[in-house]
Amino acid sequence: MNFRSKLTALNIAALLIMLVILGPVITKISDNYNLSSILNYLQSQGEYATIYVEQYSLNKAKNIFEVPSVIESDSPYLTSYLKKTIKCRIQIFNGNRLLGDSEDVFYESKNIRPEVAESFKGNSAYYINSSNKPRTLYLAMPVNIAGRYNYSLAFIYDLSDADKMRNNNINIFFITSLLAATFTVILSILISNRIIAPIKNLTEITKKFSKGSLIERVTTYNRDDEVGELSKNFNAMADSIENMIYILKDEKDKQKSFFDNFTHEIRTPLTTILGYAELLWKTDNTEVKDKSLFHKTAEGQRLLKMVENLLELSRLKQYDFQVNKAEVNVKTLLEEVCDSMYYKARRYNIRLNLKLEEIHHFLDEDLFKQVVINILDNSIKYSNTDRIDITLKKEDKIELSIKDYGIGIDLDVLKNIFEPYYKGDYSRTSKVEGWGLGLSIAREIVEKHGGKIKIISKNSKGTEVLVVLE
Repeated sequence: MNFRSKLTALNIAALLIMLVILGPVITKISDNYNLSSILNYLQSQGEYATIYVEQYSLNKAKNIFEVPSVIESDSPYLTSYLKKTIKCRIQIFNGNRLLGDSEDVFYESKNIRPEVAESFKGNSAYYINSSNKPRTLYLAMPVNIAGRYNYSLAFIYDLSDADKMRNNNINIFFITSLLAATFTVILSILISNRIIAPIKNLTEITKKFSKGSLIERVTTYNRDDEVGELSKNFNAMADSIENMIYILKDEKDKQKSFFDNFTHEIRTPLTTILGYAELLWKTDNTEVKDKSLFHKTAEGQRLLKMVENLLELSRLKQYDFQVNKAEVNVKTLLEEVCDSMYYKARRYNIRLNLKLEEIHHFLDEDLFKQVVINILDNSIKYSNTDRIDITLKKEDKIELSIKDYGIGIDLDVLKNIFEPYYKGDYSRTSKVEGWGLGLSIAREIVEKHGGKIKIISKNSKGTEVLVVLE
C-alpha cells in the first residue's frame, strides 16, 4: 500500500470512528431534548386540565355530594373538550374504571396502566412505550376534588413527530457522513499529493545524485513545513558535497601540478649531477674534474635545499604544529632583516626605504624573519625595481607592506602564486625561476600567527606584499 492509500485509509478510519461515536450520541441528545420539551408541555397543560376538571365539577354540582355523578356523566364531554385544547388523547379514570375517553374506543380492561395507578397515590407519572411505531408518551396526573374524590387524568401523546425528527436527524447525519467521507478522500488525496510530490522529486534527484549528477537540486516549492525544510537541507547538503568534491578535485589537480613541477625541479639538478658523474669516469683532465665536482656539489646543495623546503612546508601544514611566540619588537626585527639583505639589494642596485612604527607583538621571531627574508629576496631578485619600500604601521591591525616598483606579476600567475612550485611560465624563464616553495612556506607561517598575506600587483607598476596580523 502506497503512502497516498495509507493516508486516505487512515483519515477515513478516523472519520468513521468519530461518526460511530458521535452519531448515536448526537441523535440521542436531540431526541431526549424533543421528548423533554413534549413532556414539559404536557405537564403544564395537565395542570391546567386538572384545575379545569375540578372547577367544572364543583360549579355544575348543586352540592359536594353530586360531584361523582357530574364527573361520571360529563367525563366524555370533558375529555373531548380538553383534547381540542391540548391536542392529544385524554382519559379520565376512577379507580380501574374508565369514565371518559376522547376517542370512541371500547375499554373493558380491569387492569389500569402503571402511570394511572401511580396517580391515585397522589403523584404524576409517565412512561414512553417504544415498542409501538410510532412511540407513545403516557402521562397521568391526579385530580382531587374538594379533598374527597380522587380521579386520574391520563394523556396519551402520539410521538410520530418526534420519531420523524429523530429519523430526519439520522438521515441528515448519514448524508453528512457520506459527504464528509467524500471530502476526506478528496482532501487526503490533495494533501498526499502535496506531500508526495516533493518526496518523489527528492527520490528522483537522490537517484540521479547517487549516479554522479551533482548539479541536480530538489524543488522546494517555497514550503515552510518539514518537507520544505527537508528539501532545503538536501540542497544544502548537495551544495556542500559538490563544493567538497570541487575542492578535492582542485586539490588533486594542485597535487598533480605540484608533483609535475617538483619532478621537473629535481630533474634538472639530478641530470646535471649524473652528467658530471659520468664525465668524471671518462676524463683524466684535472680542470674538467674540478669543474664537474664543483657543479655536482652546487646542484646537490640546490637539491638538498629543495628537499628541506618541502619538509618545512609539510611540517608547517601539520595541525599539531605550534609556533613559539614571544613578545618581539617588530621594528627591530625588520631592521635586522634589512641589514642582512642590504648588500644583496646593493648588488641589484636597489635601495631599501624603511618607514617603521615602534610596535611590539607576540611572534615566533625566527619564523617571522623567514617570511620577511623570503619576500624581500623575491622582490630583490625578480622585480627589476630600483627601490623597495618597507612600511610597518598599526591602526586596527598590524600591517607590514613590502612594495617594489618593478615589472609586476601577471594576473593569471598571481591567482596561484602561493601554490607550491606553481609557475605561470612553464618554460622556466629567469623571471619566474626560483619561486618554488618560498611563498607557500611564508603563507603557512603567517596563518600560523593568525594573520593573512596577500599580493597586489600590476604589470609594469610593481608589486606589494601585505602581511596583516591581528
